[in-house]
Parts: sequence; structure tokens; C-alpha cells
Amino acid sequence: MAEDIYNSCITKTKYISFLVVPDSAGSFTQREEQEKICETSSKPTSKNVARANAILTEYIDALVYLANGKNLSGQTISFDENFTKLGNSLKSLSIPGAAGTQSRAIFNESEVNAGISIAKFLTNVFTKEFRRDKLKQAILCTDKDIQTYIKGSSTSEQPTGGLIALTQQGYINLTLEIEEEKIRGYFTDYIAVLGSNPNSRILDFRQLEEKYNEAMDNLRKRRDNAETYIEVLSKVAEMHAKLKTEFEGKNNLNDAQLQNYCKDFFQPKTEKVASKDKSVKYDAEELRKVTNIVSEYTKVLKPLIQKLDETR
Repeated sequence: MAEDIYNSCITKTKYISFLVVPDSAGSFTQREEQEKICETSSKPTSKNVARANAILTEYIDALVYLANGKNLSGQTISFDENFTKLGNSLKSLSIPGAAGTQSRAIFNESEVNAGISIAKFLTNVFTKEFRRDKLKQAILCTDKDIQTYIKGSSTSEQPTGGLIALTQQGYINLTLEIEEEKIRGYFTDYIAVLGSNPNSRILDFRQLEEKYNEAMDNLRKRRDNAETYIEVLSKVAEMHAKLKTEFEGKNNLNDAQLQNYCKDFFQPKTEKVASKDKSVKYDAEELRKVTNIVSEYTKVLKPLIQKLDETR
């Protein structure tokens, strides 16, 4: 999706018709201007979207790190500790609209803060070298931020922000919608030039039809992939919430208790060294329930992720 925001912008330039026909806005000059917009607006946006998505994907890697006692990817996280820079990147993220206009900012203040909080957690997982005994604490301490970052800060069950809004409102409803309009307008111009009687130029109409169908099929595939990604995001949020509920049990922590309980995860190493003498013990029943939750969602997530991998 991140790459396609730029690619879609370039694709739209290819559907600015060179034809001079009634009601056509196509011209070489417009193509040139749109290409410049792609470089100056869409390309930086693609990088910011990739960074926004990476916060969640690297968080999942960090949970794997904690659960297994090692970093399976063999790589450290890509975030430095310049959280102000990261926050500005999230705060200013908006998807280019028609003719280079900007949509509203994707993330509100709560969602930006949630992203920064997750990034701080990621930094500490590696710099403080947390291990398996911190998994329970990690789930409890990050769930609020994870839910906000994926679904937004709304209290309603329907997601209204976060990564889901970025995908639905920014990519599907804006980037792909504008591309679809360009495609339809382009072929409409050429149909007008060929004439109203297809039988007189049947081969030309057939070629035009094939190219139109190819363009629309490609668009539908990318839209379907984005909808699959939204489903993945929703399932990850659901799984995380269930794990949090299971680990929390009947011991609900208020905000003050949670803040104290989570200090190690969000303060830099120089401010507080991770405690190694208060290991969390997991009983067999708790582990069984947690394993069942992960197994349940893995069965759903695996084919969705496989589908995305196959269509990249």
C-alpha cells in the first residue's frame, strides 16, 4: 500500500489523455505537472505510510522476540530514539488528493501519541534486553496504544481512525478512487474519438476494451488487497485485546497503577534499568488459554497474510 500510493500517482499521469476532444482536460503540460506532484508529494507520503505501518509490524516482531527469547528476524528495529521526528511524521501524514490537494490529516493527536508510545516500547525491548518473563507485562501495557493505533481513539465499535482509516479512507477511498476516475475518463475520451458505431472500427474498440478491462482488473485486485489488510489489522487488534483480558484476569489496574507497572517499557534505559528480579510466573492453565487464543487467530491470519504475499 505504501509503495502503491506513489505508483498510483504515476499511473494516473498515464491516463491524462493527449487527445484534444470536447470536454477533455488532457494535455502534455498536465502530465508533466502531475509527474512533478508525484515526486514532491506522493513519494514522501509513501515513505511516511511505510514508517507508520512498520510501527505495528515491528511491534509484532517484538512480541515474538519476547515469547521466544530471541529476535527471529535477526534484525534490530529501524526506529531511532528521535521520537519527536517520528511524531511529526505521523502528525503530518496526509494522502495526496486530486490535482495535488491534500486530504485531512490521517492521525489525530491520540493516535500519534499511541504510535510514539509503541515506538518507545520497541526501543526498550531491545536496548533493555527484555525476555520472555516480560511478555505478560508487555501485552497489558501496550494494549490501549495498540487498539488506538489500529482502530483510532473513538469509543464506538466501528473503527474511525488509526491504520484502518489510513487504509480505508486514505488509500481505498481517495488514492484508488481518483485513479479509477482517471481511467474511466481516459477511455471515455478515446471512445468519443473512435465514434459512436463500434462496428465500423471493431478491432480498435476491441483493443480499447481489453486495455480497459486490464486496468480495472488491476485496480480491483489492489482494492481487494487493501480490504484484506484491513481484515488483518482488525484480527490483530482483536487477538491483542483477548490476550490482554486473559493476562489481566480479575486484577484490573487503574491508570495510576498501570503507569507505575509499565515504567520499564516506556522510559529510556538511562532513566530506569529493567528489573530482573521480579520474573512473572505463568501457570499451566494461563499458558493453555493464551496458546489457544494465539492458535485461534493464527488460523485466521495465516491465509490472509498468505493471500497478500501471493499478490505482491
